[in-house]
Amino acid sequence: MRRLAATALFCITTATLFSQQIPSGTLLPVMLNKSIESDKAKPGQEVEATLRQEVPLPGGGKIKRMSKIIGHVVAPTTPTGGKGASLTLKFDRIEVDDRPVTISTGMRAFASMQLVAQARNPQNMNFAPGTSAWDLNIGLIGGQIAYNGQKIVKAPNGQVVGKVPEPGATLGVPMANPERGCARPTGDGEQAFWVFSTDACGIYDDQGMTYVSGIGGDAPGKIVLRSPKKFIVRGGSAFLLQVN
Repeated sequence: MRRLAATALFCITTATLFSQQIPSGTLLPVMLNKSIESDKAKPGQEVEATLRQEVPLPGGGKIKRMSKIIGHVVAPTTPTGGKGASLTLKFDRIEVDDRPVTISTGMRAFASMQLVAQARNPQNMNFAPGTSAWDLNIGLIGGQIAYNGQKIVKAPNGQVVGKVPEPGATLGVPMANPERGCARPTGDGEQAFWVFSTDACGIYDDQGMTYVSGIGGDAPGKIVLRSPKKFIVRGGSAFLLQVN
């Protein structure tokens, strides 16, 4: 019994220590695994997403690509008369090296499945013998472009704002976007953005959706999506989550 108790205490302590290494402001670019319908979702329904890029942590640590992010539906609401719908989600657990770690996250940006698919396709489609992923340019969600061959990310004004460690991954220092309502996260280190621009902020979708970010505020961790009518958050959509 003592050995079992010691083992349990060790696991709890290890998870707690690791959670302390995911500082406030850390960005987690994830893809939703299954669709959620605002008028069919149930409170407590599990929501699962997958980390699409390795996330660097202070001190040389990292969260591996393809790690699972787990959450649940807090409250789906479809008002009578079909005059609007909302969906409250909470992503509160991440699996790190097969261990669940409790976190609190809000949403910095969201992109529809269609936009994510576009962002994962190259802008220059002239393939020739010997062409590789390193030869392609990728239009990121938010307007920046990843130039894989040069291993850099550029803003529309030509400013270099990030780098490409490998095709399909981008790193950069998060930028504020006051016009769309995002402050700059705390910390000065490079963060993972995957298909998002370093200043990506808010909703990139055509369903007329609005949101409450769940970053700080009165209800940290609760992401509220709203639309004038019932809506679907499709599997393959992307969230740029931010740790509270």
